[in-house]
Amino acid sequence: MINNSPNTRLLTKTYEHKLQEFIKEENKKQLISPLRSLAYFTSASGILALVLEVRYFAQHSVQIYSSRLTSILIAFFILLISNTKFGKKFSVLLIHFLLLSIIVSFGVMIYLIPKTLIFNSHLISLIIFIAALFLSWEVTNQIIVAIYYNVVFAVSIILSSREIFILPNMIESVILVLIISIMAIIASYINSRLRLDAFTKGFEVSLSERKYRNIFDNSAEGIFQVLPKGNLLIVNPAFVKLLGYSADEEILKLNFIKDFFIRESDWELLNKLLDKQGKVKNYRVQFKKKDGSEITVRLNVRVNLNEDGSTYYEGSIQDITQQVQAENEKQKALEALREEKMKADISAKKAQQESNFKSKFLANMSHEVRTPMNSVMGFLTLIENDLFESKEELKNFSRDARLAAQTLLDIINNILDISKIEAGKMDLDDVEFSVREEVHKAVSIITQAAKQKGITIEENIKEEVPQTVYGDPTRFRQIVLNLLSNAVKYTDEGKVIIASRVTTKSSSAIELTTTIEDTGHGIPSEKIPMLFEPYVQVKSKKGKKEGTGLGLVISKEFIKLMGGDIKVESKIGVGSKFTFVIKLKTQPDSASKSVVDEIDVLADTVEAEQDRSPKTGEHKFENGLKKKILLVEDNPISQNLEMKILKEVGYDVDAVSNGYDAIEAVKTGTFDVVLMDIEMTDMDGITATRKIRELNGQNGKIPVIAVTAHSSMKDREKCLAAGMDDYIAKPINIHFLKLTIDQWLNSSK
Repeated sequence: MINNSPNTRLLTKTYEHKLQEFIKEENKKQLISPLRSLAYFTSASGILALVLEVRYFAQHSVQIYSSRLTSILIAFFILLISNTKFGKKFSVLLIHFLLLSIIVSFGVMIYLIPKTLIFNSHLISLIIFIAALFLSWEVTNQIIVAIYYNVVFAVSIILSSREIFILPNMIESVILVLIISIMAIIASYINSRLRLDAFTKGFEVSLSERKYRNIFDNSAEGIFQVLPKGNLLIVNPAFVKLLGYSADEEILKLNFIKDFFIRESDWELLNKLLDKQGKVKNYRVQFKKKDGSEITVRLNVRVNLNEDGSTYYEGSIQDITQQVQAENEKQKALEALREEKMKADISAKKAQQESNFKSKFLANMSHEVRTPMNSVMGFLTLIENDLFESKEELKNFSRDARLAAQTLLDIINNILDISKIEAGKMDLDDVEFSVREEVHKAVSIITQAAKQKGITIEENIKEEVPQTVYGDPTRFRQIVLNLLSNAVKYTDEGKVIIASRVTTKSSSAIELTTTIEDTGHGIPSEKIPMLFEPYVQVKSKKGKKEGTGLGLVISKEFIKLMGGDIKVESKIGVGSKFTFVIKLKTQPDSASKSVVDEIDVLADTVEAEQDRSPKTGEHKFENGLKKKILLVEDNPISQNLEMKILKEVGYDVDAVSNGYDAIEAVKTGTFDVVLMDIEMTDMDGITATRKIRELNGQNGKIPVIAVTAHSSMKDREKCLAAGMDDYIAKPINIHFLKLTIDQWLNSSK
């Protein structure tokens, strides 16, 4: 189906117009050479004819001379003009003018000398015919030449004397002139058609060359031809620009292999591939630019053959540096995403495991809590119902209930520590303490259990360990106690050795390494990684629990907070060795000494003075009067218990159940010390203390001692900041309570 759309017609008109313009320009170009040749020929033949004709026809020498000389001068003039822009632009007009001058000069000769009709007519016919063959112009021009040629020829005959009509072959000459004129037109037509075909093909070739030249010049990819030895043949502007050069001439002097390839091995591989395959696509290689910088390019190259059989390579080159960088970044992102996915999967799996562990842990903790709670409730029930046979058995019941309660408290404290660690709220104290004393305290606590099993505990603290260091003594002792407790618990015979030494020392700190080694039954190697996992309880083959799963986890977290780490070595049937490293300071952070953990100090003092302090009965003071205590406690059971304890150790006690009543009681001025509960419903102890401190006179200065179940150092600091004088943690130790109260009673005298 023929497409006759407006766009198609417009394109067709444009093509025809451009073709006509091209033919016109080519005709003009091709007319210059024949024009010049014809001008030379006219000049030369005119001179020759001038010499001969003037000599043989002397009676007409002036006319002949004028006619031939005019024709020669016109030929010279046209020859000169043909080298100018005007001559090139109006070459057709100049040829007409030249031919007309030639024809007129021959017509003048026929007119002047009729007997030369045959010679001149034949000669001019020959010139016209030859001109028709060699002149690259349209048939119209040749027809015009034939017209004025025949007109001039006819005028010459008509104006001549009558003797011309009686010349022999005159009619044949006229006929010959007409025939040659027609033949010249036909020859010009044939020549014109041949030229038109040639010009059309030339125009199409020109368009094709222009199209491919545009593609070559405007291609975004660099295009090149190169010999196998690296000599560049051609390059396009994109190739020049891609490699940082400014001109073709600059880059064609370089060697494709030596000046562009960073690694010659890349070219050798490319050359081998070309020899084997004939072409290579998407070959990535590093290239060097003019400024020395490196880029990654993609080459498409193929082998071509010259007419002489020699080979050359041609191809394209593209800068893919940014693409490669993007691919690398994408790959890195994918790797990172893959790693994150793996981490997420591991975390999800771990979270699922921990969730399962927590469920099992809560079930186990329920058992761990219920067991001592059952003992506490059971012994108290026996005591409450007088189900004991003697006072000694009563004391045993009370002792066992207290031990069970202590076990329960230890479990609760461990759970609270785990919660604080997971919440990121576990802070360490920074006070002065002795490593030797803390180790000895831990050993003393565990010694009784070791003696019952016939196990000895050896202490080995190296001399290089400083007498005093700065850190958290309570947490350090807790770590040692947990590890010693496990060692004694799982050792049936032999001994447990605890050793400390300094492994690294600086001007203000040390790195302390402590080992606890036992001769127990050991830990299976596959279970060692689980020792420090939260909520995991390691079990033996018989199903016996190997601990609650809390002590080692807490110890490891404390060690990490102290800037250290812990590791385990164990052999079945030989024993286990726990080694932990912590960092401790050898001098305080500031000139002022840190606050000492007074709770531990006072507890130690109680232990040292228990034999001298009255355990029961009335406490006597120098003036013989009981000191009066105000107990602020909103829990009735706790209030009754604490009043009983205080009265038993010799104090006169009044109790109130809220902060408002406490303030009113203090205003009377009849009390020596206030024991203030912190957590109360109407007004908490912190607020009540602040209100008391706002009272005038001695009433606002009365000693206030906090009594609370909160036992952290931050809680103690919060109480002291509110204006309280001291701090006692529940559950209350009766001896510690008495010692603390007496300290403030004596200081207030």
